[in-house]
Order: sequence, then C-alpha cells, then structure tokens
Amino acid sequence: TWHDGIEALPPGPAIVLANEFFDALPIRQFIRRGGGWQERFVEAGHWREQPAEAAPPLPEAAPEGAVLEHCAPALAMVRQLAARGATLLAIDYGPAEAGFGDSLQAMASHRRADPLAAPGSVDLTAHVAFPALAAAAREAGAAAHGPLPMGLFLQRLGLMSRAAILARLSPRHAGTILSGAERLVAPEGMGRLFKALCLCHPGLAIPPGFEPA
Repeated sequence: TWHDGIEALPPGPAIVLANEFFDALPIRQFIRRGGGWQERFVEAGHWREQPAEAAPPLPEAAPEGAVLEHCAPALAMVRQLAARGATLLAIDYGPAEAGFGDSLQAMASHRRADPLAAPGSVDLTAHVAFPALAAAAREAGAAAHGPLPMGLFLQRLGLMSRAAILARLSPRHAGTILSGAERLVAPEGMGRLFKALCLCHPGLAIPPGFEPA
C-alpha cells in the first residue's frame, strides 16, 4: 500500500528500510562568500547566488568557497519516525563525519551528466548527511547507531558466509554470487562509500551489525 507521507501510516510500530532513498531528496546549498553565506539557486538554466534567507543554522567559521548542504525533508522524516518510535535502517552513500562539499550530481545512463542540461531526464542525487540525520533522531528521542561503512555492516551480519553457502548450493551461479558479495563489501568501492545507519527506540538492544567492535 502506498502512502503519501509518514503521517499517513497507520498507528503502531513501524520498520522502515531506506535504500538509496535519502540521496534523492531535494537539498539547499549555501556557499561561503566574503565572510557571509550565499544560497545557490537555479534561474533560467543557470546557477545564481543570493544572500541566504530563512537558512538553517550556518557556522561562523568556514573557509571561503565552502559549500554546506542541508536536506530539510530528510531531517523532518527522521524526526517523524523517531517521534512514533519507529525503527529505520538507512543505507546510502555519504560521509560519516560532518563537513563541507558540493555533492550534487546528475546521472544519465549510468554516467555523470550536467545537472542543468536536461531537467527531468537525469537522476539528481546528493550525499546523505548521516551525522545530521543521527543528531535529528536523537533530538527527537530516538537512539542512533552508526553510521558504519556498509561493507563492515554486511560482514558483521555474515554476508560472506551466506554467499559461500549459496555458491556451494548453486555452482553454476557461484561466480556471480561471490563477485556480487565482494562488490558490496569492497573497501575501495561500495563497501566504504555507502554507509548504514539505524534509528530506533532507545529502549531496544543495539541492532545486529552495529555492536561496538
């Protein structure tokens, strides 16, 4: 059943899986210019900057040209889920530490594209600010576990052992199974770039895969 928003979900416990979901939500970009902050907009197919208004809290100390990204819809969703005691597992790409950077990118046919070249025909994404999501959840009363590199998370859950069992049971597909598992945990690729974050009720035990080393 499709729902228009979290507020439309029926009452009661909820388990939410968000795989490459938050990276598709709209962001605002703020750029440090001359000791202040400008917000970046799109106007008539071109980038434009103007003094930031109705902005989220912005740091006073930032290098010239630094870009700060803010995703209000993601923070609002996390707060809503935390308020209703839901459990969320989010897997997406983004940094484990807060920082600056322009992560907005466009993809078309699995290749990088110009975000402004063909509106509506390319996929726009931005890195997920996992530290901000975790902080918003904690402020709303939830516990936050992670973010962890996806590779570490999946290995703690036994992915490679499971892949080895499946490969033995299906020799014809063994190569595909094992290479797919390796791709998910590879530290030089998806295993490091993607992160896993779990938000849940503070009274619950630490979720599997997030236990302290």
